[in-house]
Formats: sequence, C-alpha cells, structure tokens
Amino acid sequence: MDHRTRPRAVRAAAALAVAALGLGPALVACGSDDPAAAPTSIDVVTRWSSGNSANAAQKRVFDAFTAETGIKVNLTEGLETIDDQVENAVAAGKSPDVVIVNLFDKTLGWLDAGVTVPADQYVKDWGLEGKIKPAALDEWRVGGAAGGKLQGLPFSGFSWPLWYNTDLLKQAGVDQIPATTDELVAAAQKLRAKGIGPLTVGGNDWTGQKLFYQIAQSYTDAATMKKVMQSGGYCSTPSVMDGIKLFTQLRDGGVFVDNAAGLIADGMYAAYYGGKAAIMPAGSWAYTESTAAGTGIDKKTTLGGFPVPSGATFKKPTAYRGFTGVGFMITKKGAEAGHIDNVKKLVTKFYADTAVGDFVKDSGILPPTTGDFGSYATNPLLSQSLGLDNSVDYAVLPDVWIGSASDRIIQVLTGAYGKSTPQQVCAGLDTATKG
Repeated sequence: MDHRTRPRAVRAAAALAVAALGLGPALVACGSDDPAAAPTSIDVVTRWSSGNSANAAQKRVFDAFTAETGIKVNLTEGLETIDDQVENAVAAGKSPDVVIVNLFDKTLGWLDAGVTVPADQYVKDWGLEGKIKPAALDEWRVGGAAGGKLQGLPFSGFSWPLWYNTDLLKQAGVDQIPATTDELVAAAQKLRAKGIGPLTVGGNDWTGQKLFYQIAQSYTDAATMKKVMQSGGYCSTPSVMDGIKLFTQLRDGGVFVDNAAGLIADGMYAAYYGGKAAIMPAGSWAYTESTAAGTGIDKKTTLGGFPVPSGATFKKPTAYRGFTGVGFMITKKGAEAGHIDNVKKLVTKFYADTAVGDFVKDSGILPPTTGDFGSYATNPLLSQSLGLDNSVDYAVLPDVWIGSASDRIIQVLTGAYGKSTPQQVCAGLDTATKG
C-alpha cells in the first residue's frame, strides 16, 4: 500500500471543482500541445519516487519501454501531496497521461470528479483479463466490490502483519509469540520489566489508525464493520463498542509504548529497527528497508498476526492484506486518441511476469497477477509473508470505507492512544465520519 506519508487535512472530492478554476501550481508537462499530433513522449507522475524501494524496478521498465518504442517517459516524482499536485496540473491544462499512485483518500474521488477514466474496457482490450487477479480488480472498483466501475489498474499488493523481535521476546522470558490478547498483555508486562518497549506504533498517523481498526473489529463481522466505517454508528453498534473497549483495555494494560500517541511512522520504525521495542505493525513495503537498515532486524523478526481475544469473530490472529497500494490511474488526457496507445504500451509492460517478479524482489509487493513468484522472494521477510495465509485471518482494511474522513479519524485516534474513554472515542469517530 505504501502509505508512508503523513495524512493531511481533510480534502473532499468536491474540492476538485475548485481546482478546475486553475488555482495552484502545476506540474511541468512535456509533449506536444497539438492533440492531433502523435505524441513522442508520455507524461507520468509516480508515487515510486527516488529512495522508494520500487524506484529501481520502475526505472528498468521505463528504460525498456523507451528502448523498444522510442517514446520518452517524462517523469515527475510525486510529492507528499501527490493528489493535490496532480489536480493542480489538471486544472492548469498540464495533465499527465498516467498517475502511479495509491487508491487512498482523495484519489478515491478522481473518477467521479473527471480527473481519471474507468479502466474496465482496458482490462479486456489489453489482454489483462484473467491475468490480474479478480480480487485485486474488485478492490479497485467503486465501492470495493464486484460490479463497480474500475478506478484504475492495481499493481502493488501488500501484506501488513505484526513484526515480532523474537530475540527481545526471549530476553523478557516470552518463549512464544502471543496468540491471545491475554498473552499479549502478559508479554508486554514482561518486556517492560526488562526495560524493553512492547508494541510501537504511530498513534498520531496512519499506522496507529490501521492498528486501531484491526483491534476494533475483533468482535464484528466484515459487513457490519464496513457499514460503520462508511456511515458511522460506532457508539450504537455493540460489537464495535466491544472492540473499542478492548483497544482501551490493551492501552491501559501497557501493550503500547508509553509515547505512542505522539509517534508517527518514522518513530515507530526507528524504535523497532533499533531494538527499542519488540513488536510493530508494518507492511510489506518495509521488508527490503528493514534489511537495508543494517541492524540485522530482518533476521530477528517473525511475522504474525495481532492476538485475538476470547469470543472474537476471528479464529486466528489478524493481519491485513490488499491491493489498494500503488496502481495505474489513467487521466482523461491519457485516454485521448494517440495518447492511449502509448499508455497501453507502457502500462502492459509492467504486467509482464519478469517485471512483476522484479518488483517482488526489489520492494516485496504482493503480486497482483496470477503465477508463481516464489523464486523472486529473496528477502527473508517476504518469504515468510508468502506463508501468512496459514497462520492469520485477514481483517477489513479501512481505507476504502472511511474515505475522506481519514484525517479527521486520525485526530480522534490520537486521543484514543492517549487517555480517551471508549465513549469519547466512539463519539469522536461518529462525528468525524459525518464530517
């Protein structure tokens, strides 16, 4: 999913109408201004910027594409505010052809706002039907289910387990990874007694938001949880309230590190990689980065799920997985005659087995396509993650369902990682959901 930027203030899709007035800075777009001319270049904005583990694999695709077609890729690296960046470019008449971006927050409104076009027909026309996994396509449909319009083409699937530093657990006398919340509380107490932080998480950003929802849905079926995430009703849904109470019980039982409410992702990673905390929730995009950190943490880590309470909906510890990570969104300009041929040639090149395998090797993506990519999983954590299906149940990832309320919800949950009561948390979430 690659959500490694801190969310910003709430931005509704309606803001695109304001952007259409031409306000704000634009991207520098190249290529001919004559729509009748055959473009000799393609304009791309990408989330996989310099320093991202997927950047090198992306460059190899671009280089091969240009070598084969003679078409130059005019690449603009996406900023932290990539959605605003693209919208301003569209408003200024400098639209890219393709945006390589997460399906998250504001990009969920691009199809309705006319920034991008549906991709349903392209799947059929470009030979991708039967190659891209149906489950991956469904996550990119409006409403996150079969039948909705396809908002783009999914590429970067992810797994999002719990990371356990087994060396630190053993130092504290914890011989097995906790499977229940009672075992987790007991493990946290033993870790604290040894001066080791238990579970580190960014209580002030998206990492804490995701963990909260993982815990909050412990007693709730998927359909009910999706409805509450989308429309509210946290306080009036007993099973969700039970999950919120569980979260505060774990907090008050010392499961989270003391400063969790003030942490963001960078602090979470630093604490875990540096051996200051024994547990963290982190996605597959961090597998290669943990190896690159040079601390040996990848060799001390066992991946698993978040422990479940007695009476939980889930039978096994929980994790997340999905395909709402980085994918390809085609703009109206990219769909124009002449442009769409170049878009097809570029995008389909990414879906070749060798290219997908390259991304698996470099950045640990969960492949969106059918096929066996085990030989590419050279990272030890990635190898572990490919076997998670046997040891975890998968919770409902909130991104698609909470939509533009994401930033407001994070503000509420920062209090949840602090001292907010369950009633304060649920009331805040209901208010944040209604906007």
